[in-house]
Amino acid sequence: MSRRLKWVLSLVLLMLCLFASRTTSAQAEPLTIKKAIDIALTNNRSFRSDSLSISVTDSRNKELAGAYRPQVSYSSVTEYNPAIPSQMLPGSIAGQPSKDLVPVQFGTKYNWRSGVDVTQTLYRKDLKLQIKSSDLNTSIARTKYNLTKEELVYQVAATFYALQTNAEMIRTTYSDLLNMNEVLAVAKAQYENGVLKKIDYESLQINVANTESHLYQLQTQYNDQLAHFNYLLGIPASTQTVIDARISADLRSMDGSNYLQREDIRLSYQLIDKKEVELKSIRAEKAPVINSYFRYNYQSQFNKPGKAFQSDYLNNASTVGISVSVSLFDGNRRKNRLNAARTELEQLKLENQQRQEKAQMEVISATGNLTNNQQQYSITKRNLDLAVKVFNSRKALYTEGTTTLVELLDAERELTKARNLHIQAMIDVQTGRLDLHRANGTLLTEYIKTLPAEASAKAGI
Repeated sequence: MSRRLKWVLSLVLLMLCLFASRTTSAQAEPLTIKKAIDIALTNNRSFRSDSLSISVTDSRNKELAGAYRPQVSYSSVTEYNPAIPSQMLPGSIAGQPSKDLVPVQFGTKYNWRSGVDVTQTLYRKDLKLQIKSSDLNTSIARTKYNLTKEELVYQVAATFYALQTNAEMIRTTYSDLLNMNEVLAVAKAQYENGVLKKIDYESLQINVANTESHLYQLQTQYNDQLAHFNYLLGIPASTQTVIDARISADLRSMDGSNYLQREDIRLSYQLIDKKEVELKSIRAEKAPVINSYFRYNYQSQFNKPGKAFQSDYLNNASTVGISVSVSLFDGNRRKNRLNAARTELEQLKLENQQRQEKAQMEVISATGNLTNNQQQYSITKRNLDLAVKVFNSRKALYTEGTTTLVELLDAERELTKARNLHIQAMIDVQTGRLDLHRANGTLLTEYIKTLPAEASAKAGI
């Protein structure tokens, strides 16, 4: 099979998929944008991995709370002393009054001790502050999760609109190619009858070849975009997903004044709160730390292993107490940590102000772009209707031999340009609304609600 035949067959297959997406199929419905987002939120591995951060934060909060619960440890030690140490005692005590000091061995060859140590923190101010901030840690993890979710929704939607654009460009370019082939057939007959110059016929052949080449480039670009789209959805990149190619332009206006509800701004405030808790916690480290403890030990000292557990060599001991520790001087470590934390808090506040200014700028820009895109849509729609009318008229006149090939080619170029501009205008309206929802922080709420619902749309393999 030749390369050109393979390309023609693949093009026909793609066109069938595009046309199938415009009709109802008993086997599989085309994939709508809402269904695509649902699939991505379920399958995307990066998003699923990020969602585990909430569970990690919850476990760390429990770990922190565990530091204020009783701590119980068990220890056991067995020792063998090849050389028993000696201690110098006065000779009068050791029964040798003639000597000033006499070495006397203390201990046994074998020592074995085992015991339980229980401690309970009664008061530790810095730890209490950290435990109280556990809800804040969870909120930060959820906000970061929502930010990842927003980004995934945005990427899926933007890629879906790009696929729709390319699919529509392929469809219209294919339609243009069919029209030009019809014109080429008429021109060939005119050339063979001596009515059309050879150079004009060859120019038309070049025009048709260029259109065919452009169609091939669009198909290649579409395949690349589709592979990336499948990756975002968490399905094999080679899947021949059929998307809903119907493009609609929503000309309704949108309010662009809710940027303070954005997740990134919420996260900024949460990080400021967390840094303030850190400052309080560092200051609280100079407060007294009060612990209670209980120790119970069992010990055996013996010279022969067989006597290890004889009652004469066993003894036990227990202790109950309260300890208090106060940091008097730590080499100015706490002071320097406080200075660093204060500086970081100031940085977070400045970043928060900058983020709000950026958000306001993005809302203003997205609002203006959406309004402009809606106006462009209306203009290109009227222009496309006129271009179609002119081309059809020129085509009919050329077939009748009452207009020139140059005038027909000019009309065809104007029609192609008008179609491309109108397609781009339709997509720009959709992406403009998407960008404004992102700027407003309503991608996961209002934007999702605006998407058309479907009963059983699914990917076509």
